[in-house]
Amino acid sequence: MTDLEITQVDPERYRLRGELDMASAVTFENALTPVVQDCSRLVLDLEDLAFIDSSGLRALVQLSERMNGSAPLVLSNVPHGVQRLLDIVGLASLPGIEVDNDA
Repeated sequence: MTDLEITQVDPERYRLRGELDMASAVTFENALTPVVQDCSRLVLDLEDLAFIDSSGLRALVQLSERMNGSAPLVLSNVPHGVQRLLDIVGLASLPGIEVDNDA
């Protein structure tokens, strides 16, 4: 198991490294929930995300819902394997979530 590391790159951009799964979803939520209240846009750089499971997907959706439509949750630099999963579950089609590999 690889731990999840969350690094702030700038005020509205965070880089995730490791695995976003059942074991790390609470850490993810606790770290980023306070951030969404003060940002006009939140970008998550997923380039170093090795794995995501259904708990991780749920955590992304819940984070987006906490933003309450005030700003998009942007997923950037999504690795191919993670992108495939996002496509299968239709995550990018949900309101408030954008996949932008150029962000």
